[in-house]
Amino acid sequence: MNHLQMNGRILRALARALLCMAALLAAPGPGVLAAGESGPSDSNEIKKIWPTEGAKGELFHEVAGQLRCPTCTGLSVLDSDARFSQQIKEIVLEQVEGGKSQGEILKYFTERYGVWILRSPPTTGFNILAWALPIAILLLGPPAVWFFVWRRRRVVSTMGVRPASDILREMDTRLAELRR
Repeated sequence: MNHLQMNGRILRALARALLCMAALLAAPGPGVLAAGESGPSDSNEIKKIWPTEGAKGELFHEVAGQLRCPTCTGLSVLDSDARFSQQIKEIVLEQVEGGKSQGEILKYFTERYGVWILRSPPTTGFNILAWALPIAILLLGPPAVWFFVWRRRRVVSTMGVRPASDILREMDTRLAELRR
């Protein structure tokens, strides 16, 4: 099998995997709104009051603040008023009242929606790269650029270029020869 056939097979396998992931993400779970349904259906609909006090209220706000709103851009479920976020908040509230811990609730949502539902990537496994890579680039990037630019500048300065003192000495000797 040559190199091109192997690359083609890999690309096809990646395309199939991406299509499967897209289908899983696009399929709504039971009792979940479609992607286009993001606002309240009735403008007079009364907003539910979420718990704010006590240990359950703190846990609710902490968990809902860590979950990303699937229909809004850059908002947490806690900050969003979208219908989908309201449903997620109801599930979070049910689980908090059911006595589940923060880790159990977050695991519940990552099992159903994937890691993207979390507003910040986990600091374990392969996802540690999302935290470590930017730090490594910031720490190692400038010295690497300096090293390679400095190295290139040193190589360029010695390639076919003679110091001015050598050129002046050579001109003086030729002038002296011409005057004789």
